[in-house]
Amino acid sequence: MYRSLIAFTLSTVPLIPAQAAPDAEQAGVVLRNCRAQIAAGDVEALSQTAAEVRGWGEIEDDAIRMGAEFCLEISSAQLGVADAAETTVTPVDVDVPAENPEDPRLRAYLDEAEADGADIPDIAARIAQDNRMEPGAGPERDALEAALLAHVRPIPAAQAQANLNAYSALARLNPDSEIYAAKVRQYTDALHASGRRVLNSLRTTTEEFDDSSWSRHPSSPRYQDIRNYVTLYLLDDGDGSKSLELFLNYTSRDGWLFVQSALLNLDGEELRVPTSRWFRDNDTEIWEWASVTGPRAIDLAERIANADRAVVRFHGQDFYDDHVVTATEKRVLREMLAAWRYLKASE
Repeated sequence: MYRSLIAFTLSTVPLIPAQAAPDAEQAGVVLRNCRAQIAAGDVEALSQTAAEVRGWGEIEDDAIRMGAEFCLEISSAQLGVADAAETTVTPVDVDVPAENPEDPRLRAYLDEAEADGADIPDIAARIAQDNRMEPGAGPERDALEAALLAHVRPIPAAQAQANLNAYSALARLNPDSEIYAAKVRQYTDALHASGRRVLNSLRTTTEEFDDSSWSRHPSSPRYQDIRNYVTLYLLDDGDGSKSLELFLNYTSRDGWLFVQSALLNLDGEELRVPTSRWFRDNDTEIWEWASVTGPRAIDLAERIANADRAVVRFHGQDFYDDHVVTATEKRVLREMLAAWRYLKASE
């Protein structure tokens, strides 16, 4: 049994005259209060906070504006009115049954999101793909929505796939939100435009005998003996079957490392790269390389591309050498992933 959420409306609270939004720190406090009140179902306090936010008028800061839009949209839904500033609802105080019980998966996702060291990007990606979810309005949905919003706001616009994952998850949680739907369209369009552009710019090498080919990004190294690097190649077996290859290359002028394995450190999390075999060649320099293909390659490339700091440790027979993945390499990975997704969407 839930107490009716239409017991209060913004019309019962004097609206604050339009004024400039406070500075980022003050606005952050107000918006955090709004999210906490949404999660707690504290409609009386929420109506006061929403009235204050509405009084800010036009907001130039994108992050503050997005937070304000979320506060006003969700508060209107929780208060049970289409336009809480103009609609009057007679206060009631009755217990009514929940018409839309919360999806049990909400609790599981929320527990994950609230755990120490939660992998919010992974949670967002899984929610976005969870076609079975039919979440109803309630405090658990609101709390998970707030956690996803806190995750997505700092993500740079250039990381279109990470933004798309997060907003797709938010749209799954709150399918009535036009804000989330618009963000999904925005980042889908951005990824397709980027993917189409990158796909048309790839440098392709085709085998003469079987028509198989591999294609590289124009910013990827043309020759292996130049430097250490991580990149993605688009492979075509000549019969129309395509795949992505995550390629790791070690180069040295000082001697063989005899690389046997590679380890990734992504913002402190260590992952072993599942390579099956390392190859070697040399002229005036030596170079050693290995690759991963299939879904694992895509997953690792995504995680490398979106890490703040990504380091590859090449483990040799007796020594190791570290390579810090550069900003250019991360950009190449993101753009190759965009090209791949555009290619798959066009099939």
